[in-house]
Amino acid sequence: MGKELKDYTSLSLRGFIDEISSDYPVPGGGSVSAYVATLGLALLKKTLVFTLKKDIDEQVRSDIKALLEEADRLLEEFFTLVNEDSKVFLECLKDKGKSAKERFAPAREVAQKICDLCHKAYKIHAKGSYLYNKSMRADYEASQRLIDAAFRISWENAHYAEES
Repeated sequence: MGKELKDYTSLSLRGFIDEISSDYPVPGGGSVSAYVATLGLALLKKTLVFTLKKDIDEQVRSDIKALLEEADRLLEEFFTLVNEDSKVFLECLKDKGKSAKERFAPAREVAQKICDLCHKAYKIHAKGSYLYNKSMRADYEASQRLIDAAFRISWENAHYAEES
């Protein structure tokens, strides 16, 4: 396992997929869940940015801009976790002197961080549900599904070792 970790957020989508499908242990489910959350947030942002191009009330415009700022902050946190999950997971694999539950506790903590950020993304999504242009409904709903998928993956990772 002497392979050097990459910055998975700087890879092309094809490059990231190649890394996931390799025989190396990372990136795995945690990195993928954080990445999927970024896709959901990006799609959510698209619907809100598109709405800003319409003739809308100034209060709505202000509310949308505030949501976009929140989404940008979350995106940065998710990007960090794409790489952090892989780094932490590899460290867990090295620590052979403990039980699996103990060894993988740091990885579960990263997964829990992803869950917590998904909750924040849900809140942005809920607030935006009254603001976005309804012609973007399919994209808006797809963004929710992506965030939900990220949450489910990370929740499974956060709670998996509790069964051991």
